[in-house]
Amino acid sequence: MAEFTKNTLQITLRFDQQQKRHYLNGVQTVYHCHHYATLYTQLAIDAGETNLMAECAEDSFYAVFVAHFKQANLQDLAARIDMGCQYYAAIGLGTLALGFVGDNAAQLYSSHSHLEQGWIKKWGQYDRPVNFMGCGYVSALLAAALDQPVRSFNTFEVASIVVGDAQTIFKSFKK
Repeated sequence: MAEFTKNTLQITLRFDQQQKRHYLNGVQTVYHCHHYATLYTQLAIDAGETNLMAECAEDSFYAVFVAHFKQANLQDLAARIDMGCQYYAAIGLGTLALGFVGDNAAQLYSSHSHLEQGWIKKWGQYDRPVNFMGCGYVSALLAAALDQPVRSFNTFEVASIVVGDAQTIFKSFKK
């Protein structure tokens, strides 16, 4: 029987007093705030630029994952995905768990989405998914974990807390 040892995300936090910037494992980081995230998500919806929002998240997180996997010498796919799920929680986005991952598709679950739960508190339920940042995050995680270039995956919410589902389900497909 195979045995899997779970890796624990090692976090080094630093605050640059002069520049007033936070760094998580050497990467400048802004911790997730549902208040602002719901506002810029609504702006992206109003402007018809939700893809841009997902792509910005994908670009940002992809660079973080590639650097972290190299620094931590993570080669194992399961360990990489698990580390990405832990990082999701560490930066305040909520919970993220793997359903399955293959070379061409994956499914991840979020039973607690800070952005979506914040959206509900601010505006109530919505008629469609709003976690474009989460979609970009998942696309970045999969591309980096599978040693693929950024923009290798399209990720969609097929179930969403903000529309009343019990959890958010991200489905990803290789382009």
